[in-house]
Amino acid sequence: MTALRRDPSKALLVGFLTLLVVLVIQVAWWVTDHVSYTSAVERRIEALYSADATVVGELLRGRVPPALDTLMPHLDIGSSDARVKPDALAELARDTAARKNRYIWEGAFFLVVLIGGMGVLSRAILHDRELRRRQQNFLAAVSHEFKSPLASMRLAAETLVMRSKEPDTQRLGRRILDDGERLLRMVDNLLDTARLEEGRHPLAQRTVDVEQAVRAAVGEVAERAALSRIEIDTQIDDALELTVDPNALATILRNLLDNAVKACAAGGGHSIVVTARRTDHGATLAVTDDGIGFPPEEAVMIFEKFHRIGDELRRTTPGTGLGLYIVKRLVEQSGAKIRAESEGTNRGATVTITWPRAAVR
Repeated sequence: MTALRRDPSKALLVGFLTLLVVLVIQVAWWVTDHVSYTSAVERRIEALYSADATVVGELLRGRVPPALDTLMPHLDIGSSDARVKPDALAELARDTAARKNRYIWEGAFFLVVLIGGMGVLSRAILHDRELRRRQQNFLAAVSHEFKSPLASMRLAAETLVMRSKEPDTQRLGRRILDDGERLLRMVDNLLDTARLEEGRHPLAQRTVDVEQAVRAAVGEVAERAALSRIEIDTQIDDALELTVDPNALATILRNLLDNAVKACAAGGGHSIVVTARRTDHGATLAVTDDGIGFPPEEAVMIFEKFHRIGDELRRTTPGTGLGLYIVKRLVEQSGAKIRAESEGTNRGATVTITWPRAAVR
């Protein structure tokens, strides 16, 4: 009993499977019963039609049909008239009443089982929602707890690198900085995900210079890209401005570039191109890489939470699978649209964001 309280999902699963088995048995019984009844009615009506044809044929020939009692057992045939037998009418009434009662009881039982199934499913959904809420609260709490020590470690590592003259110390200090930066990005993604799912990520629309925003985002990943021999090129229209939330745009660019660097590192690519253009319908911003790519059929799935592209990427690239999910949510909240394109594995990919004309300045 205590185990069930801690994990009621097993009891819910057993209950659901039990109800499913009962429903399958009842539906099978209904199908069998109706097929049997329909066949019996068909045979009965076919026999009556044959008897009617025999009697009418004999009468047309001017003869009294022999063995009328056998041909029409439900009739009481006298010398001058014929009547339906009371026993036949009573049997018909009993059969009708029996089938009505059966349908009522079976229908009521089916309704009870259906209501029970709906109750089990409702309980499972509520349990899953509560579990998700607790998980989000746990992730948010743990992420907040991580940020302070990570920031302290980063500050200590920066001080160590600046003050030390020994090559080994500087190398180890830079490694600490790189790993700390990676952990901070992961923590930020977890916090952003929790805020987005709880609706606590309001956007403040302002006019943002796209070239400056791209330059700042490129600066954050430039060192990691250089270490992997990845070149980042930018092609931005002059004086292109968007009415967006500055923090949201910075998060979008940071995650797209971070994802592109990981894809290039995993697929042996060496080029990332960031393009921002005015169009007749607004503006587009695209991040193109020549990295690992993805199968075209996964173009929508890559924006799902925790979705990772291929086993190769999961083994060689760090991350949580939240970056593109956060990007998609922020893009949608900004009133824009996003799509991903790739010709296949190891053939690069392009993520394109389209803003409406109203957002372009």
